[in-house]
Amino acid sequence: MRNKQDFLELNVVPEGREAWLSYEDYRALERLFEAVDVPGSGKLDLTYLALYDFLVRVAGLTLPRDKAAIHFNAFTLLRRGYKIEEITEREYRELLRLMDGLEQPHKTDLELHDTGRHRDLYNYLTKTMGLPVQAGRGPAWYRAQALIEKHPQQ
Repeated sequence: MRNKQDFLELNVVPEGREAWLSYEDYRALERLFEAVDVPGSGKLDLTYLALYDFLVRVAGLTLPRDKAAIHFNAFTLLRRGYKIEEITEREYRELLRLMDGLEQPHKTDLELHDTGRHRDLYNYLTKTMGLPVQAGRGPAWYRAQALIEKHPQQ
């Protein structure tokens, strides 16, 4: 069993660096992380090898081929989040309009009706702005909220 100090020594994610993964890469990391078991002893299986490859190739990390190191650094990257795109003033105002009074769903709420305000928000993000967004009320709401919060006027 490792203690907290042991895990902190496994960290190769640069301290203080802003998130650098794109939204698509972040979503891919989420899927890979969800596929691996809690690290234990034994050889790396295919899920851990895929996660290791992502961390090295896509995220640009240099880490040992160790389950605990792979798991810890993937978790650290997920907590760091993804790089939020800059938006124009017009996009900012339109997002504020679409979000005004809109119910805040849970992040994992993947329900999305064919019509309604959450659909309008999702369509604006994906079709008008051309951004990748996982289909669902939660992903659309939180993606829009992150864009609004990053805007300089906020």
